[in-house]
Amino acid sequence: MKFYYVALLATGLLPITCLAQLNNGGLYSLFGVDADSRSNYMKYGLVTGAVTSDDWFAPSGYGNNVIDTANASTYLSQLQSGTNTSFSKRMSQLLYAKISGKLWLDAAYGRDFVAAASLKDSTVFMSAAKNGDNPTSWNGGVASTPAKNDLVDVYAHMRRDGVSVYDSLWFFTGASTYSTNGNSYYDAELYKNSFLYNSSTGVFSSGGTSNGHTEWLFDASGNLTQTGDLIVAVTSTPGSVPVIDVRIWVSQTTFNTYYGGALSPSRFNFNGSYSSGSGSTYGYASIVSKTGTTAFGAGISNSSGTVAQDSTYATPWGTIVSGTGWSALYQTQQFTEVGLNLSRIGVDPALYSALNPCQSLFSNIFFKSRSSASFTANLQDFVAPLTFLRSPVMDFSITADTLRCNHPAGTITLTNNTTAGYYSWKAINGGNISGTNGDSSSLSVSKAGTYIVSASPAQGCPTALVDTIVIPIDTFPPKASAFAGMTGQYLDLYGGNVAASNYSTPFGGSAGLTWSWSGPNSFSSTVQNPVTDTVWGDYALTVTEKRNGCTATATTTVKRNMFIALLVNGTIAANSSQRQSIYLAGNDPEQMSLVVNTTSNCQAYLAVYNIAGQALEKKSLVLAKGNNVIGIPGTSKNCIKVITLFINGRVAWTNVSL
Repeated sequence: MKFYYVALLATGLLPITCLAQLNNGGLYSLFGVDADSRSNYMKYGLVTGAVTSDDWFAPSGYGNNVIDTANASTYLSQLQSGTNTSFSKRMSQLLYAKISGKLWLDAAYGRDFVAAASLKDSTVFMSAAKNGDNPTSWNGGVASTPAKNDLVDVYAHMRRDGVSVYDSLWFFTGASTYSTNGNSYYDAELYKNSFLYNSSTGVFSSGGTSNGHTEWLFDASGNLTQTGDLIVAVTSTPGSVPVIDVRIWVSQTTFNTYYGGALSPSRFNFNGSYSSGSGSTYGYASIVSKTGTTAFGAGISNSSGTVAQDSTYATPWGTIVSGTGWSALYQTQQFTEVGLNLSRIGVDPALYSALNPCQSLFSNIFFKSRSSASFTANLQDFVAPLTFLRSPVMDFSITADTLRCNHPAGTITLTNNTTAGYYSWKAINGGNISGTNGDSSSLSVSKAGTYIVSASPAQGCPTALVDTIVIPIDTFPPKASAFAGMTGQYLDLYGGNVAASNYSTPFGGSAGLTWSWSGPNSFSSTVQNPVTDTVWGDYALTVTEKRNGCTATATTTVKRNMFIALLVNGTIAANSSQRQSIYLAGNDPEQMSLVVNTTSNCQAYLAVYNIAGQALEKKSLVLAKGNNVIGIPGTSKNCIKVITLFINGRVAWTNVSL
């Protein structure tokens, strides 16, 4: 089918009335069809200026760029230096990404070799080649090509106008040529099955089995039962409106059956134009929409009649223009952009019950130029086939938490690798779902159990993969013990048990312990075996396993008389007669003495506390062999005090008196 559109006059006048069904540029499915490649800006069309919109690139850093711009500086350096190179870029997002409420299926960009000045283009048709031929009969190689037919940059993008596969399907494409002088003619040909080019041999290969293509098939009611190859042919004329022709590959029998007779395709019509190769029973048939004059797309070129106003942003790595060489901008009439609503045209698989709306509609896109407006004119230049609309694959990676004492809630996270999926979940075996993120790729869970995810590329697609994730819980506690001793005048606290805590579990052994002591007079410590001069009272220890945050507790009580002992020459006394070698003398609490008998000279330390644990006296002593009388600080009657004697650094005697 042929559609005409006109460019918006830069003089500010209203656009000329469209001659057919395409609008003069505009914003469609949030993508700007405006003969400019900048996002969030509309150069030409029904709306211009700063407009929230997606586009091929986002040079200002604002908006969504459809094409990946990684390594842009490298390409920029090569092209500015005059290097004649070719490269391709993929979509900036994963397949089926959900961006700003739109489903991005795929995108592709190709930079072609050019035949500028004395350079040669490495991808030129070397022998007579026409649309309608078996593409395996074509031959490519290195040669010159007319500047008006010399492709430079080519673009393709397909998205849904929503996040469901039943929302309208839009195809956006664009191309620039080396020269802006004279007419240019190019095709965006979409192959359902693999289509490749071998640059070493110049040979094309195709996975299509119907004369090198894949045919579209219909049932008796005219409904599609199989999609095939499709071509969008564009004719661009400086100062005139471009022409667009959409065709599908069918057999001669199919065309004869569904054109001009009682039968016709259910969603579109053949318009009578059919082109096939010599002796072939297959060819390209032009189609027109059954929607009549209903707008189903737009097209526009960067041409307004005022050349000085027609420069538009090209790519982050620039482009090339005849006569000026490398340029950051497209010159007047150099860039043409098209947007087509394939649902309105009637070739959207979602419209037909026999087709899978999530199928890969195409696998490659092939841009080529023609020598004239005729669909069967000789083919000139081409860009090596680009991968486009690859089959979505649910190849996500899974990371999942283990629930623990210090992590009672967790997450299951799916990381998409090539395709952004649509997920639904259910919990069994005790599991509990507490929340999800926007696309359900991250699940919040609050209980151990089994979680089942069903994955598909998008809302409306059948489940493509089911996976099961088991969330375990690690609540194995450590072992705790606590006891006390004394060294000199200080109380020694001992915490455990490290060895007992390092037992085998499904999550491994101990990863280490932490310690938390508390006791009288606001005592606290985080070491395993702390030392304190606070003596009496209850001490509590909490042991925490580092692996899971689980805890165990133990307590010990330090009593006033728990360290009653006698050292004789540094050895604990063994009998009662030896214990009498140390005793209190006197009954008056204000006039008491401690009598110590030793068998040799020794060092000692006296500590006297009141019942609250406050020190009344602490002093070092030198005991002589034999009898020693040590005065005890006096206190009022009925005041309890605790007396402890240390000999040679160890507790020798402790007593409580009034």
